[in-house]
Amino acid sequence: DMIRNAGYCPGIAFVEHEEFYCGEDIAKRLKISQGEPVLKVSRLITADGKPAIYCEDYIDCGKIKDNSYNEESLTMPIFHFLEKYCGLTSAMDLTEIRPAVADARLAGIFGIPQGTPLLYMDEVDYDIGGEPIFCSAEYYADGIIKHTVMRKKF
Repeated sequence: DMIRNAGYCPGIAFVEHEEFYCGEDIAKRLKISQGEPVLKVSRLITADGKPAIYCEDYIDCGKIKDNSYNEESLTMPIFHFLEKYCGLTSAMDLTEIRPAVADARLAGIFGIPQGTPLLYMDEVDYDIGGEPIFCSAEYYADGIIKHTVMRKKF
């Protein structure tokens, strides 16, 4: 929806997934024990065919109630996956936003020179009870999506 709202045709260049035993960082963000199995879903989202957003989503495998998902079902937005296969709905997220530069891996993914500026968003989504349901590392290419912050004072 963000891509479409920015005036572009959204697409998916690739989706990859793997299950692995999480390290300390992912465990802390998901409030699970280190070494618990997690599903990592990596996607490159395009805008008019141009790489726009690369994201890595991490879901505690213990939250997945229906294991019948496949590569095609992982192309849907993570929120749809969570509802369909986990029975979970994101009620809120906490996101840290900071600048990043493309290292060799990200430069290859985006097809840009190393050192190119990117916007990095470190996100944790929570259910209505305040429990984390997934976390995400997102990288945004410049010039496609405009991020705006509104601060309201009461």
